[in-house]
Amino acid sequence: MKHHTILRILLVLLIAVYAFAYAQLPGEVYFTTPEIEEQTSAIQKALLQKINNATTSIYAALYEITDPLIIDALCKAKTNGIDVRLVLESERLHEQVKAKFEASNIPIRLDNRKEFMHNKFFIFDSKAVWTGSYNITPREAKLNNNNALYIESEEIASIYLAEFNEMFEEGIFGNRTEYIPFPFLSNKYYVKLGDMDINVYFSPDDDIERIITKRIEKAKKSVYFLAFSFTSDAIGEAMIAKYKQGIAVKGVFEKKDIKNINSEYIKLKVEGLNVLYDANTNTMHHKVIIIDDEWVITGSYNFSKNAKKRNDENCIMIRSPEIAKLYTQEFEKIYSLAYKAKTKKKK
Repeated sequence: MKHHTILRILLVLLIAVYAFAYAQLPGEVYFTTPEIEEQTSAIQKALLQKINNATTSIYAALYEITDPLIIDALCKAKTNGIDVRLVLESERLHEQVKAKFEASNIPIRLDNRKEFMHNKFFIFDSKAVWTGSYNITPREAKLNNNNALYIESEEIASIYLAEFNEMFEEGIFGNRTEYIPFPFLSNKYYVKLGDMDINVYFSPDDDIERIITKRIEKAKKSVYFLAFSFTSDAIGEAMIAKYKQGIAVKGVFEKKDIKNINSEYIKLKVEGLNVLYDANTNTMHHKVIIIDDEWVITGSYNFSKNAKKRNDENCIMIRSPEIAKLYTQEFEKIYSLAYKAKTKKKK
């Protein structure tokens, strides 16, 4: 019992160090910690703080929201005069949650298609964005491996706001090129923020699979990944090609995904790549690629055919050695736990 208490204290201290490190960056990064039992997780506390600190508006596109803490905070914000608007996936919306938002007069736009509105982003006061793999549920916050990225930038916020308004105001889901004349004239989603290069993309409009593949092809040293769902042949083939060129390629799959007949796990394994399945008894929900200790790819976009062709998704690519270091630490933690579980099983 004493050893468990010491371990818990050390992990909490580690999170505190991370939080201090984030303050030095033009963005903030949060990871869930399923290995720690908490009544309210660090990622929940961080999101609650962002909601409570909003002064004018909160716009969110959410695949799933069931967390009563976040729901109550959004309703309170609306009561306090904050402009709160939501785009939600109809198939994942619980009736009691919908009723609570409606009782607070929060306007909702539902995606009623068979495809999913799979985003998980917030826009605060038209000047900051929260995005990542984290669905707004207690399970996602406490039991599953997830990440969230918070960036203060009016330029980044305007990019996400345009996507949000496309869904909320115009009811456009899926590929905007089917609705908008001259889509090639749309803004290029690149922002320079301090020393960071940031690219934002939305699926299925922007062919994110091709963009990720091209970024992998430029790797000079390493490609690490954490994948909840990985069925993209193009991304898998790009990783195999880099591995054959002598680039360090390794990753962790969500263990349930490797049973998918279309999973890239077996293909990469057969080619000799260093890939494992995760050790979390719940779900490893990341959609992350780290390249050359410099580039981070994250967001709601799974490396899958559905993400490429059907779902509404967002993907953010950041060139920042500092942020890449934090994501690499998360990768190494999950990879190490997966390796230990594999070794223990062999014994």
